[in-house]
Amino acid sequence: MFLLLGGKMKERRSSFNLFLSLAALILCWGVHGATPEEKKQEKELEQKKKLEAKQMAQIRVYREVIEFSGRASELGTLGVNKATVGRSDPVEMTVQREAVLDERDVKRATLVEQRDQSFSISVEFVQRGSMVLHMNSVAAKGQRLVIAARWSNGTNVFNRWIAAPLMRRALDQGVIVFTPDMSREESVIFVRGLNNVAVKLENQAKPPKEKKTKPAAPGSTNAAPGSKTAQPKASKADTKLKNEFDPFQGQ
Repeated sequence: MFLLLGGKMKERRSSFNLFLSLAALILCWGVHGATPEEKKQEKELEQKKKLEAKQMAQIRVYREVIEFSGRASELGTLGVNKATVGRSDPVEMTVQREAVLDERDVKRATLVEQRDQSFSISVEFVQRGSMVLHMNSVAAKGQRLVIAARWSNGTNVFNRWIAAPLMRRALDQGVIVFTPDMSREESVIFVRGLNNVAVKLENQAKPPKEKKTKPAAPGSTNAAPGSKTAQPKASKADTKLKNEFDPFQGQ
């Protein structure tokens, strides 16, 4: 009987030791954390998010002018100018010199996926922008609203006339949807840039930051006296689009 009990106790000890070994292994994994490759990927992802948060974009919406009898040399002085929309099949049209809407009126931009694998961009405006959009869509019925864009990607800044949606009805919901003369990648960057500007102008709520906790050094809660805290390096990317956007410049 003692032998039987001793055997059972040995079995229990073996099981307990195995449990302790597994617990120690899990604890070690938790202490050591991610592998060097995973840490590298996490760092690259953080850097990418920082760059994306600095991307900015601008938009200008103009009214098309159908009847213009002036000479080409009089375009600027008569309050109108020429815009060329489309790169593969360019169309030149006359537009009012002053934009009716710009990025200060934008509340939110969205990339809209279509069933046929194509895409469009939806831009929602704040209250003032919604009123202006409605009035101009009514006044321009049967004509076009011509859209110019400027966006940044790293140190590169791009300007382009991207769309000229035809006004078939009044836009009374404060939203305009159009198919841009942009690649999908450019559209994603442009939409993100518009939303970043909307957040900066407080037209859109700032997204909540991801909470990040760093393990404290063993036996210490504060940095050593005189030690320097490493500061993240500022990105060299010029993503602020400091200059005033004029899509007619250089035409």
